[in-house]
Amino acid sequence: MNGKAPALNRSVMTAVLLTLLLFPAVLLPGQAGASTWCGENGLIRFSFVEGDSLVSVLDTGEPVNGVTTFEVFAWLTDVDEVALDGEAFLHLGGMEFKLTITGAEAFILEQTFPSQALNVGQEMGHIAAGLHPGERIRGGKVLLVRWKVMIQGRPENIRLGLDPKGLMSCADLEGCPEGDPQALYVGNESSRHLGNMFGAGYVPSWINPTGEPDQTPVHGKQSWRDVGLFEER
Repeated sequence: MNGKAPALNRSVMTAVLLTLLLFPAVLLPGQAGASTWCGENGLIRFSFVEGDSLVSVLDTGEPVNGVTTFEVFAWLTDVDEVALDGEAFLHLGGMEFKLTITGAEAFILEQTFPSQALNVGQEMGHIAAGLHPGERIRGGKVLLVRWKVMIQGRPENIRLGLDPKGLMSCADLEGCPEGDPQALYVGNESSRHLGNMFGAGYVPSWINPTGEPDQTPVHGKQSWRDVGLFEER
């Protein structure tokens, strides 16, 4: 034997190590990680179509066999180009957030990621994932996760958003609780930003709204400019 692990196994092991480093509080509550709070940079948006032309309001039509089934994609968008000590922040190495669907009981049937990932979230819809080798941020946005969801009947006024109480890694990270982020994400090792943790806000999406849906962005309390660690590129 040559002692080399198969490529897939190395990818899995790397994702495991990344997740243990980035989100120890999810696995071992109360354990602080080696991360640095950087402030909010970007918004998570939901889309009901595949591809980067985002569609955030869905009319599902009539149910099939008594149920409504749909796909929804979560994207990190509106990311400002920033750098620290000359190193640009270009890749996503991990993320944590918790999906909320209100207005009806929803069942998440599938949850998939665009690259090799280890998710240690405590339930479907709770993401605390390390990514290997990481996802490139292009044009200020990057795909995070895809869900397939089922709801009984034809629901109306269903709101998709995020629950900031699901951010277990924020509690013991210096500066993070004051920033009150809705989601978290970090860089990757190759871009030398492993452990630099940003927050993100979100924009609500709606299914079968009966009036004009409220899509006011929900932000945290500190932007990356407020924290002052990174500079604009």
